[in-house]
Amino acid sequence: MNSFKDYMKKNGIRLGIVVVIVAVIFGFAASRSSDGASAVENAAASITTPVKVGSTGIKGWLEGVYGYMFRYDNLAAENEQLKVQLAQSEKKLREAEEAESENVRLRELLDLREKHEDFVFESANIIDRPASNWSVTYTLSKGTESGIEVGNGVIDSKYNLVGQVTEVGAGWSTVRSVIDADMRVGALVGEGGNAAMIVGDFALMQKNQTKLTYLTEETQVLEGDVLITSGKGGAFPKGLKIGSVTAVHTEAGGQVEYAVVTPASELGALSEVFVIKDFNVIE
Repeated sequence: MNSFKDYMKKNGIRLGIVVVIVAVIFGFAASRSSDGASAVENAAASITTPVKVGSTGIKGWLEGVYGYMFRYDNLAAENEQLKVQLAQSEKKLREAEEAESENVRLRELLDLREKHEDFVFESANIIDRPASNWSVTYTLSKGTESGIEVGNGVIDSKYNLVGQVTEVGAGWSTVRSVIDADMRVGALVGEGGNAAMIVGDFALMQKNQTKLTYLTEETQVLEGDVLITSGKGGAFPKGLKIGSVTAVHTEAGGQVEYAVVTPASELGALSEVFVIKDFNVIE
């Protein structure tokens, strides 16, 4: 379209002259002598009539072409303006969504601190997720300078267990995820709160799940049961939400062998976590 428009701007007048000449030639060829008119008058009419007709048609045609090009330029300018306005609107929408997400996070943090005043927290960002087929770990942005120690429990802003600190240095620390094959967590399950153990399983780890095992004969496990930390051993405070049972496997005699657990925390979406540096141990 731009090439056609440029062509018309450069050659529009020449094209108009050519059309006039062609119209005159056809006018001479088609003209006939009329009764009572001299040869000179006929010749003059033959010349002027097609020129008048041709010039009127050319004028209308050229006006239409240039009018179209003018409208095209206006539409192109308007389209660019709309693109700018759309980009600005999308930017404002993203900023509003980010502000709302930050408000939600701060409200959750405030609620967390109010419910567990005995907890001493240290917030940290996840700065790396080392790729490995044998483990699931996270690298945090804080370490010894913030009072973080090996063995500290790690949660998200919704009070869900994320994992446990296994290494720490100046400005960094490593967290073993709750689904890691080497993870061990004392758990309470079912309405009676019977004790069991979360034990990492390599095959389930590949599916972002873990295993509930060491179940007693009295323990009843059903799909949908919510698991919380037992608090035994002092590694984690009691009541942290671990996850929920998504499948139950039984032995031939009907006794539950183990259950598959899906973590409560959205591990893949985490960017910030909270290290529990201290809490009241309840035995």
